[in-house]
Amino acid sequence: MKSRLELVRVAASPEFMLNGVAVSPRGRVFASFPRWTSLGAPSVMEAMPDGRFKPYPGNQWNEWQPGASSHDRVVSSHAVFADSSNNLWIVDDAAPRVAPVVEGAAKLVKIDLDTDRVSRVYPLGSEILPKGTMIGHMRVDARFAYVTEAHHGSIVVVDLETGRARKLLEGDRSTRADPSIVPVVEGRELRRKTGEVPQLHVDLLELSEDRRWLYFMPLFGPVLRQIETRVLQDETLSAAQVAACVEDVVRVPPLAGITIDRSGNLYFCSFTGDAILKMGKDRKIETLIADPRISFPNEPSIGPGGWLYFPSSQAHRLPAFNAGVSRVQLPFEVFKLKIP
Repeated sequence: MKSRLELVRVAASPEFMLNGVAVSPRGRVFASFPRWTSLGAPSVMEAMPDGRFKPYPGNQWNEWQPGASSHDRVVSSHAVFADSSNNLWIVDDAAPRVAPVVEGAAKLVKIDLDTDRVSRVYPLGSEILPKGTMIGHMRVDARFAYVTEAHHGSIVVVDLETGRARKLLEGDRSTRADPSIVPVVEGRELRRKTGEVPQLHVDLLELSEDRRWLYFMPLFGPVLRQIETRVLQDETLSAAQVAACVEDVVRVPPLAGITIDRSGNLYFCSFTGDAILKMGKDRKIETLIADPRISFPNEPSIGPGGWLYFPSSQAHRLPAFNAGVSRVQLPFEVFKLKIP
């Protein structure tokens, strides 16, 4: 199977790092450009047919600088997600890393792709995200958004009608990282300049095809878990009752992205294996493709025609993990492959 699959380059960024891809139902390709390496990064861009990127949605939304207003700008996009109703969602963690965190600026931004205009902003204030927290990835169903918070380890559930947000499973064993895991990428242990291994708690998530289950896991694994969305939506349940409903699904290697197809197959971005993995409903994991160009593959997305898109983020090559020296090989790229 590996030999039959071919990587196709979709777009490239000659300067700015990208860490996630979202493909709309009509095939438009968007990517998140967090301000992790440069203030000049425009936060979100759309891939053009010629392989270049264009800031999206444009105007002030892409033009945040320290001291500027944050309610009408994306400070630093952590992820993008395209829903089935032709909306693009941006997760703004407001933590650019090349500038101080903008307190109280974290939010979800919803853009109507029919008009290319922001249709609603969901602020996530300090009452739900106190200092030091970091939101990561999100999914939506008909009424709720589910967002991971990786610093303390929780799932934030946002009522999309009222805008009200709640934190669930905060500090629970199911959302906590395993401190014994030390990922090895390209023969190097993934450690900060201080020698510490990053401890990112629950970070990745995905909804089942029928929206009944929410899958979630810490960035480095080692277990993919699930919980019924009805449990997350039920405000009468105690924290202990919610935690009791979490189920283990399968043991997984360190991953940086998850997506699902209409048949319920899950696809994983394995950054320690330079690979894309697939898990069917039998919960058996296989390697679809392994290739050195798949460099720290991050948040993927499935587009029309059964193509799986993902970025090669090269996150492990950033100075933060290499004693202050960049090992990045420009450009940053987005690839796609046809799902067999």
